[in-house]
Amino acid sequence: MNKSFHTRRRALWAIAAASAAAMPYGVLAQGASSPTHPAHPPYPTRPVSIVVPYSPGGTTDFVARVAATYLGAATQATFIVENRPGASGTIAMAYVAKAAPDGQVLYMNEMTSTAVGALIPKLSFDPDKDFVPIAILAETPYVLVVNEKTPVKTLADLIAYARANPGKLSYGSGGVGSGPHLAGELFKSLAQVDIRHVPYKGSGPALQDLLGGQIDVLITAAPTVASLAGKLRPLAVAKAKRLSILPDVPSASEAGLPDFVVSNWFGLAAPRGTPEHVVKTISTAAAQALKNPEAVQKLVTGGAEPLYMGPEDARRKVESETAKWSALIKKAGIRNDN
Repeated sequence: MNKSFHTRRRALWAIAAASAAAMPYGVLAQGASSPTHPAHPPYPTRPVSIVVPYSPGGTTDFVARVAATYLGAATQATFIVENRPGASGTIAMAYVAKAAPDGQVLYMNEMTSTAVGALIPKLSFDPDKDFVPIAILAETPYVLVVNEKTPVKTLADLIAYARANPGKLSYGSGGVGSGPHLAGELFKSLAQVDIRHVPYKGSGPALQDLLGGQIDVLITAAPTVASLAGKLRPLAVAKAKRLSILPDVPSASEAGLPDFVVSNWFGLAAPRGTPEHVVKTISTAAAQALKNPEAVQKLVTGGAEPLYMGPEDARRKVESETAKWSALIKKAGIRNDN
């Protein structure tokens, strides 16, 4: 070969190298790999676990199972639900926090997950730093209800009675640090009333005692209230707007307590260090799933309102909720040393 040929070949290699260096990483990742920018490995290549911090049957578990079905359809992969209940959700959180950051183990994040850092003094993980929010999928607004036989007819009536009779009324919850407990403390703080907290081992027993008249107030999920129409008296939806399933119940703003906004939300998170392309793959699949009419209908039928937020909005949501509930827990002096 002559010298001219070698010169032209070196020039062509130089141009190719310069073009590859200037090419965005995402473009390389979608095409052939290069020595300096290898293509992303395929994901997922095996079943992905969505870890739920509660037993099967609750709303968190229900949303996780809908998510698993339609994330699988969107990615042509398998997503399974793994229940790891106990210790206010921290057993599941610790498991996911210690999992390999490869996207194969995800956490079903929800409202109470943002309170455990302030609620439980010693944890084997950092709930603020050991998770990467991926997406928010749905929410279930709370509603403040009283027994149908109580003379209280409106939220203003309840507040007036509670102020006139400090410590006489009681509200129930599913346990210390549960969503209804935090919601109850938020209501007390905003309304400036003294109402006794009665913790139960789950929301079911609290609901039964409300129906039986052993407690006076419960702040619980909207679908529960809708299913017990005529047996409970809803006074306000803890949201800025009314709900379609409870059209006659005023919003917190309409009832005179605009800052009383509480809803349990459900999302996905991954261990810290999970690659960005994995987070993007799951968040994109989640957005696609929530555009599926069948998935939306299943969520609505189960009492959850579809609500999509991508990674950045999900991160801001988690940070906001953590600050909100941590401040309330500190102010109310709530502790859970279990």
